[in-house]
Amino acid sequence: MSTQEISQYIEEDEIDLRELWNTILKGKKIIALITTIVVSLTFVYALKIPNVYTSKTVLIPTAESGGASLGGLGGLGGLAAMAGISIGGGGSMSPDIAFNSLLDNYAFMKEFVTKNKIVEHYNDPKADENYVFALGFRGLYELFKSSPDEELDMDAKIFNIIKTIKSSMSISSDKKSGLITVSYSDNDREYPPVIIDAFLRDASTYLVENNLNIIDKKLKYFSHEMQSADGFELRQSLSSMISNILQEKVMMKSKEYYQCDVLTAAYSAYIKDKSKPKRGLILVVSFITSIILGIFLVFFLEFIKTNKVEDSKE
Repeated sequence: MSTQEISQYIEEDEIDLRELWNTILKGKKIIALITTIVVSLTFVYALKIPNVYTSKTVLIPTAESGGASLGGLGGLGGLAAMAGISIGGGGSMSPDIAFNSLLDNYAFMKEFVTKNKIVEHYNDPKADENYVFALGFRGLYELFKSSPDEELDMDAKIFNIIKTIKSSMSISSDKKSGLITVSYSDNDREYPPVIIDAFLRDASTYLVENNLNIIDKKLKYFSHEMQSADGFELRQSLSSMISNILQEKVMMKSKEYYQCDVLTAAYSAYIKDKSKPKRGLILVVSFITSIILGIFLVFFLEFIKTNKVEDSKE
């Protein structure tokens, strides 16, 4: 390509850019109008939605006694396995996985929601009295507020509440420290600590009862084997295993929550410590998006206008 051709190409490119800029300038009123409308609607939306607050509790998982292991009984471990009795640690599942499993278990969650009257809480007309809004203005919220759907039956309401809880609750474990964090987000900043404590309490009761049933099966098996054992060493080994299992049972009952000690308990968030919405970010994104939308509309209208002119010339 020659120097003259390059110069001509650059000149045509500059002309195209000028034309684009001139098109934008011609349509600046349209762009300004669209931007004003979109940002205004976004501002109304940002004022309408209440703050969301998050509370969390941090748990320290405790190690279990490893005394009740298969290796401690030699051949009896194999016999126990054949009999369908696990004689390993009472809970091979870590607490965070166990809690998450129950969070995904519909039968448990249905009982949890019913027992703690969570449906009644969320359907209470006064439940939103503690909601906090930007600038302390709740007029727009009251204007667009919808009443609970009374036509839904109780099962449908419970199902919807369970979906809300699952989307609002997070249970995670730090790989380095092993600490377990249970958090919950809600518009009412007083409610997350209540539901976190209720869930951990009910989940722990369920898991402890399940593990105690397993432990009782172990004790029954070992007691039976001890009665029929002949050798002194075997009796001593069985006695040691029974002692370890009893110790495990006592330890399991001593914990406030399943296999966990509490490091920090959940508390109500400070009124200014909201987790969302990020209203400033919402408005900035809305402003940029509206400008892009306005420019696109201006170019689209210019394209239609140009086509009409060309069609009239033909």
